[in-house]
Amino acid sequence: MSDRYHTAATPIAAVTGAHGYVGEIVSRALAEADFDVIGLVRRPEVGSSDRSYDLRGDLDVNLLDGVDTLVHCAYDFTVTSEADIWAVNVAGTRRLLEAVAASGVRRTILVSSMSAYPGTRQLYGRAKLDTERIALGLGMAVVRLGLVYGPGWGGMAGSLRKMASLPVVPVVGAKSYQYTVHEEDLAEAFVVLARAPKLPSVPLGLANPEPVPFCNLMERIAAAAGRPHSRIIAIPWRPLYAALSLGERTPVKLPFRADSLLGLVRPAPAVSGAEDVSGLGIRLRPFTL
Repeated sequence: MSDRYHTAATPIAAVTGAHGYVGEIVSRALAEADFDVIGLVRRPEVGSSDRSYDLRGDLDVNLLDGVDTLVHCAYDFTVTSEADIWAVNVAGTRRLLEAVAASGVRRTILVSSMSAYPGTRQLYGRAKLDTERIALGLGMAVVRLGLVYGPGWGGMAGSLRKMASLPVVPVVGAKSYQYTVHEEDLAEAFVVLARAPKLPSVPLGLANPEPVPFCNLMERIAAAAGRPHSRIIAIPWRPLYAALSLGERTPVKLPFRADSLLGLVRPAPAVSGAEDVSGLGIRLRPFTL
C-alpha cells in the first residue's frame, strides 16, 4: 500500500456480516490490502479478532474501538414480513450507523443493492432504500451491488446456479435482465472505496452498466455448471410468486423467496452513479464465465 494511504498505525476495517458471501469477499480483499480486519458477526470465532454484533441487539460499547473504516454488509434474510424486515434490518442499521456517526470512524460504507431504486415494490429493495437514506443523511457512502458472481457461487448467483443445474431450467420474466459484478472486481472496488480520499455522496452502483438478459444469464450459468444443452423454458412469474408466498407461511424451508423473485423480474432501470464509479478508477467487466 502506498504512503499516500498509510497512517501511523495499520488501519482497522470492521465488516458486519463478515461470514456471509459478500462479507467474506470484502474482508479478504481489505486484509490483502494491508488493513487489519475485524469481523462484526453474531458468532465470533474463538481466538479470532471478531467482535459480537447482531442487527437485533444492543451495541457493545467497545464495538467500534480503533476502527478506521466500517463496511456494513449484514442483512437478516430470515425475516420475511414487512414489519419484521423494518424492525430488524432498517432499525438495526439505524442503531449501528448512528453509533458510528458519534464515534471516530473515518469512513462508513453501507452495502446496498441494485434492487434499491425509486419505485421498487420489492420489500428488500425498499428496506435498502430506507437504510440508504439513513447513511447518506449521516454523510456516509452507499454502494449498490449488482448480481455478484464468480468461483464462490454464493448469494443469489448460487441459487441461480442450482436452478441452472436442473434438466429443465425455468426462466421467469421474458424481458427481464440483471446487472452483474464479478467477485474479483467487487474485491478490488472495495479496496479503492476504503482508500479513496473522498467518495461521492450518491449511491454508487457496483455493476457493469450493460444489462444481461435473464435468459442469456441462465444459459451461460448452465453451461458453466456443465449443462450446456439444458432446456430453457419460460414460465409465468406471477403464479410462482403466489406459490412461494403461500409456502412462506408454512414451516417448509423454501429454496427461493417470493421477494427475491420479485427482484429478478423487476430489476433496476439502470446502474446508479456509473460515471462516479468510473471516475474512482473502478473497472467492472462485462458478464463472463
